[in-house]
Amino acid sequence: MFIHGRDQQKLDATVAELSQHGDVNGFCHDLSSVQGCTDLASDVKKNTPKLDVLINNAGVFSTSQTYTPTNLEMTFAVNVLAPFVLTRELLPILKKSSRVINVSSISQHDGPPTIDFDNLNYLKGGWDPHMSYGMSKRLMALYSKELSRRIDPLVVSCDPGTVNTKMLLAGWGEYGIDLKDANNEFTLATSTELTSEDDGKYYFGDLPHDDVNDVDKGRELWKILETLAGDQCI
Repeated sequence: MFIHGRDQQKLDATVAELSQHGDVNGFCHDLSSVQGCTDLASDVKKNTPKLDVLINNAGVFSTSQTYTPTNLEMTFAVNVLAPFVLTRELLPILKKSSRVINVSSISQHDGPPTIDFDNLNYLKGGWDPHMSYGMSKRLMALYSKELSRRIDPLVVSCDPGTVNTKMLLAGWGEYGIDLKDANNEFTLATSTELTSEDDGKYYFGDLPHDDVNDVDKGRELWKILETLAGDQCI
């Protein structure tokens, strides 16, 4: 098992805890940058020839409008671009039998009614913490649908559940389930019932936003992510 963290001390503690149940490697990188994502992928590829399951779970909820050094809005950079880059870089070790699980959210319904592809980074204004987060999760589901059309491994997206994480506490307060009871991602990672007919589906929570199934919007998002990630394409 390989896990990622952005705080070395917390990552080491988590690795020590999980190592009681099996082999665990932890890698500390900043996923708000393309370089951080490619470095993480490089570390993983150096340590294994194959990934059975990739769970893109890293995410942020920003309470203030924050931008990366490359002028990307932080929520978009971590919640949307990072999974795109990481998955792209890990494709060589994702086999046909592998599966990719992208964590979206029921909050995808909290974003604006339509996707403004010319303002994904809110450089034209309109930023709001919940709107930004909700939009990033809608884009994550949209990206997953488009990814499922392009690669052989099974791709699904999901709502992780309303869980009392630091993110939930910062944005909504404590009204979710305990961390130990959160198993949506585990269910998808271990299920033996998923088939090719499930490719691209969104699981748990409300039905996905209508935008998620729009083929043209999926392609438009893909073009933008390709441009931001650089010249390597899937």
